[in-house]
Amino acid sequence: MNLGASLCQAATRWPHKTALVFEGKRWTYTTFNRLVNKAAHAFRSHGVCHGDRVGFLTPNLPEQVIGYYALLKLGAIPVPINYRLAANEVKYILDDCAARLLVFEETLRDHVDPVAADLASVEHRIYIGETPAGDELPFEQFITPGAEDEPNTEILPDDPAFIMYTSGTTGPPKGVVRTHRAEILGAMAMIIECGFRHDDIVLANSPLFHIGQLQLQLLPFVQIGGTNVLTRGFDVEETLATCAAEQVTVLHGVPTQLVMLMDTDFTHYDLSALRIGFFGGQTLADDVVRRCLSVFPEYFANLYGSTEALLVTVCDYRRYPDKLGSAGHPAINMEMRVVDQEADDVAAILSAGHVGELITRGPTLMREYWGLPEKTQATLANGWYRTGDAAVLDDDGFVTVLGRLDHTIKSGGENIHPSEVENLLFEHPEVADAAVVGLPSRRWGQMVAAAIVSRHGELTAEALDHFCRTSPQLANFKRPRRYVFIDEIPASPTGKVDRTRLIAELTAQLGTPLE
Repeated sequence: MNLGASLCQAATRWPHKTALVFEGKRWTYTTFNRLVNKAAHAFRSHGVCHGDRVGFLTPNLPEQVIGYYALLKLGAIPVPINYRLAANEVKYILDDCAARLLVFEETLRDHVDPVAADLASVEHRIYIGETPAGDELPFEQFITPGAEDEPNTEILPDDPAFIMYTSGTTGPPKGVVRTHRAEILGAMAMIIECGFRHDDIVLANSPLFHIGQLQLQLLPFVQIGGTNVLTRGFDVEETLATCAAEQVTVLHGVPTQLVMLMDTDFTHYDLSALRIGFFGGQTLADDVVRRCLSVFPEYFANLYGSTEALLVTVCDYRRYPDKLGSAGHPAINMEMRVVDQEADDVAAILSAGHVGELITRGPTLMREYWGLPEKTQATLANGWYRTGDAAVLDDDGFVTVLGRLDHTIKSGGENIHPSEVENLLFEHPEVADAAVVGLPSRRWGQMVAAAIVSRHGELTAEALDHFCRTSPQLANFKRPRRYVFIDEIPASPTGKVDRTRLIAELTAQLGTPLE
């Protein structure tokens, strides 16, 4: 079985069932599968073969989903790219995976044009929109000549299905290679744990370049013949209006989105069809959880996982209302331990109450990091994936995830390295020293804050913010939201930034949580 075959099966079993909804348009599984086949033959005619990579830089669109499944049927590999990245960051990913084609949408041209001439491997650019430039191929025109029959490519369960780039913990983004087998089993785990049904309708309003939206919703719903309602992105009013209009039954969100939704008066929207909700990525304030429980009558859970492992633990707060804040127990077919991170031994298991590193193993782990065998070996220790997350078990075996061991910032569902922000700050001539940390934020989970030692005492927060805003090196969502000027960056005995102490100092000065 492979992901392309799961769509073919859905089209055979439920030909007239609505598969996709987008901006008032609907596609049945028959139509969806037919367009996927046409796109598959079009990709093949442009030289895309088994194992080739194709980059996607788009918001949530039907063309994006059609392209994904077309490549999956060829045994080729879609590479979704975060559209919030700067142009040079997009180029790094395309070059790193040696993408042969790039599919991108018109609103993201500014992320492509500055680097288009310097892309090392991209042979064709497929354009979604009204005004292609130069030799760009409009997507609709690109797939029109394609045949409608199945491409019939031999695809093995352990062949790569996706390469998902994650910022990880250190250095440039790493390409996580996900196999067809792992994706199918991960989708089945979601179906079982959350209780998805064939008649469910899910709202896909978080980006499909993230493993969360892709794996938690799109793939499982295709497997069971459910309906995916796509929106270009997240907007509070659009989310509520779409849930009411389409009678959405399943809604996923990162904590930032759920905070915004629960802070809104939604009494004039008909949300009576909602039955299942879940979140992940960060913790969710108890008061927000309680309001969510009143909205989702059957199931509301904290799902902990990662790009490398998919779903790891589950905590249904309807079933365990006394465990708010916990990430729960291991998901089906997964194992989990909390180990002493200093011992470098997966057998150094810690007892309840002791903080250590959460590690996991199971059939949904990644195959490898693309082109990084040493990093793969270090991360997959004796079959266990080392998450890099600090965690603690309680006496009932429920795990609470405390945050990153390496202080990677998680803001609004995105991972941000302190080092990549610091590297830019150090380029400002008036910055003598700088350190970046994440501070608790009610809306964003964490907020990027920069501690600055000014060279001459004349630097202002406004000047630094302008410097970061106008730099092509840093995506806007990584920009610090607070600049605090201090006399000295706290350091450990080895001379490294003492981020724990710095967080405490900034929290005392600014207060917490920040908005």
